[in-house]
Amino acid sequence: MLSFNIDSKESAEKLIRLCEKYRDDTETDVICGRQTVDGRSLLGVISLIGHFVTVKPQTDDKSVVERFSEDLERIK
Repeated sequence: MLSFNIDSKESAEKLIRLCEKYRDDTETDVICGRQTVDGRSLLGVISLIGHFVTVKPQTDDKSVVERFSEDLERIK
């Protein structure tokens, strides 16, 4: 699982765009405490502004997870 700080509307939008980029390869959960939202959900991700979240791609393909992780590091 990967950590990400959604500290602004812009960072939320970056995360959503990243999740959209991987739409064909994986579903992505964004987890904050007991709340889990779809990484492509604008309202869901924006509701988490101001929180550190866990980003979890739902795939067994390690190459997809690795690429996703590298891209996530670039947008931090």
